[in-house]
Amino acid sequence: MKKQSNLTLKVYQQIIDLMLDYQIVPGQRLVFIDLAKQLNVSRTPVNNALSILAQEGYLDFVPNQGYSVHKLTLKEAENHYAIREVLEVGFVAQAIRNMTDKKLQILNKRKTDYEKAITGHVTRKLFILDTEFHAGIVEMVGNDILSAQYRDLCQKIFLRFRTEDLRPNRIKEIGQEHHEIFEAIRLKDIENAKELLKFHHKSSQKNLFPIIFPSERQSGKVAL
Repeated sequence: MKKQSNLTLKVYQQIIDLMLDYQIVPGQRLVFIDLAKQLNVSRTPVNNALSILAQEGYLDFVPNQGYSVHKLTLKEAENHYAIREVLEVGFVAQAIRNMTDKKLQILNKRKTDYEKAITGHVTRKLFILDTEFHAGIVEMVGNDILSAQYRDLCQKIFLRFRTEDLRPNRIKEIGQEHHEIFEAIRLKDIENAKELLKFHHKSSQKNLFPIIFPSERQSGKVAL
């Protein structure tokens, strides 16, 4: 039973990775038999993993039709962003109070990893490194459940869409904003860290939503 459970979790993560790598795209119908062959496992752990992913909101299930990758709506994205901002801004004070030299070094490395990855092209790796930087702030709180919830929100927001249309200049701006946030945290300036995080989240939403929801942009639902 434990072996089967571990296999289900492994398949679960593999399917998540396929979504994050955009090998499985929003709206795509999933055939568990094909997935089982692709992942080289039996149908049972795949079916179990798909059921879990549906419960978590990553997939949609329609009787007699099966599973498909959930397509994020504008309202859902706005809600996810609001919660993400509340978590990060709300807990940054505790993160700073719990800060140690080792935790600060880890955060600095994640900031630097993002900066080193900046080129003339927008890549999915940058979005993953961006998530790692922000998750590093939340992880400083020392609450594993909070950290897991934060990462889940990030995955549901912006690791599941194509990145090519984001302005290369925005990538550099993100790096600069990360640096300013890091310095505020390093100096234990809680109020400045909060304001910088709020600005960063608003800028991120302003730049990403027109890419994720181009039809809403044309209809005027996305504020620029």
